[in-house]
Amino acid sequence: AFGQEMYHRIKVDLEGGDVSILRKLGIETDHGLYKRNRYFINDLSDREIELIIDEGLNFEILISDVQDFYAAQNDVDETQVKVRSEHCKKAEYNYKTPVNYSYGSMGGYLTYDELLITLDSMKILFPHLISVKQEIDTIRTQEGRPIYWIKIGNNPSLEEEEKPEILYTALHHAREPNSLSQMIFYMWYLLENYEDDALVKFIVDSTESYFIPCVNPDGYVYNESTHPTGGGLWRKNRAKVNGIITGVDLNRNYGYEWGFDNEGSSSNP
Repeated sequence: AFGQEMYHRIKVDLEGGDVSILRKLGIETDHGLYKRNRYFINDLSDREIELIIDEGLNFEILISDVQDFYAAQNDVDETQVKVRSEHCKKAEYNYKTPVNYSYGSMGGYLTYDELLITLDSMKILFPHLISVKQEIDTIRTQEGRPIYWIKIGNNPSLEEEEKPEILYTALHHAREPNSLSQMIFYMWYLLENYEDDALVKFIVDSTESYFIPCVNPDGYVYNESTHPTGGGLWRKNRAKVNGIITGVDLNRNYGYEWGFDNEGSSSNP
């Protein structure tokens, strides 16, 4: 039910208090704009705003519908882009966009199915550098999806214990699709430049690089279903809590200081 909520950018008045008030309400405060003892700005759902109202906090709505706001950013015309770019006199790096890197159909981002097709295409074009996509054991998400991983190296089908291993993950949070885009860009860059770039060849030859492009497929597919052109703001997975789909934040579910307190963490699994 909460999945159909609207999201709003709000400014919460914290004069005379601090951000711990919001943490105790279960609102994530590790991202957003925070001015100590003054205000906190973030994109919050209808349900989260109700918590703030019940707490008696004052707030101001800065953007009424941030999902439309994010989706509309794809409509920026070339003139606006040129004005922004005037501040960049010189490219800091000279990375050429990989030939096989392409935008997806979800507001420029890959859909979940487009991601899987892309991983298959990498294997077809560079079978000597990348493994076939594989499921992590028999793990299934709340909605029954596997979690896929893939490896890049000069012997992708072998496990070479003497080499250091690197793990890259993306899409813990379903509403951060650019984490997937940068990963796919990097993977294509390694594959396409292996033969001609000494640094790329060193990375591929000297390490085993493992990639999990979508840690949270359920949340990602949900955003795709509600906002197929981009802008979906569902963040967590699609777990039911007390019979209601509120989700669990997968980036809060690691072992270090788990359940340390009831502000920055929670003892409630």
